[in-house]
Amino acid sequence: MLDILFCMCYHIYTCKTLHKAVGSVALLKDKDGKTEPEFLRDYDVTKYFRPSVTVDAVLFHVQKIGGLKLLMIKRGGHPYLGMYAFPGGFVDQNESCEAAVSRELAEETGISGVNLRQLVTVSTPDRDPRWRNITAVYCGKVDEKIRAVAGDDADDAIWFDITYDKPEGVLRFDGGDVKFECKLEIARDAFGRIDLNNTRIVGRGRLAFDHAKIICYLFEAIEEGLL
Repeated sequence: MLDILFCMCYHIYTCKTLHKAVGSVALLKDKDGKTEPEFLRDYDVTKYFRPSVTVDAVLFHVQKIGGLKLLMIKRGGHPYLGMYAFPGGFVDQNESCEAAVSRELAEETGISGVNLRQLVTVSTPDRDPRWRNITAVYCGKVDEKIRAVAGDDADDAIWFDITYDKPEGVLRFDGGDVKFECKLEIARDAFGRIDLNNTRIVGRGRLAFDHAKIICYLFEAIEEGLL
């Protein structure tokens, strides 16, 4: 009985203490004399530059003969009209990046139900000619080629066989009737990884945005056993 009474008293004391602590935090004033509710009420969302957020979906299959099979869409609009890119797009206002990348993949290729994990976030300031767009890149390893049907603003969806000549910084793409190469000058960070901000695309072939850099990054992540 005493144990029960003690537990009840302790619970009441803890709740009162927690309520008091939370109330105290809310009443703390900053250097401008504002409480947190007042600060949030007056907060100016235009005070800092606001980049947009996009997502990209990289579906790939590791081939036994070497190289990757990777899904890309043919862009149906500007910028890079008619060039090849990852399925992807902008994150909606009330949407997580994870929900956005699954939605974009389904809209542009008809593919759903693939487990995706984040590969890298790319924030190079001039990576997109439209605006300052930061992209979260997600990847999904599939056991075999999944049939893709282009939709939304994608004119086509193609599985490319891709090889990476690491010493030369060359990507070679074979999509049947569509073949091209990309040439890069690879820069590396202090950890020996590809520096996506300072690596330069010197010959993009028919690939849009900075996706050649990301494909090289993917190849090396697989080589290091990270995926």
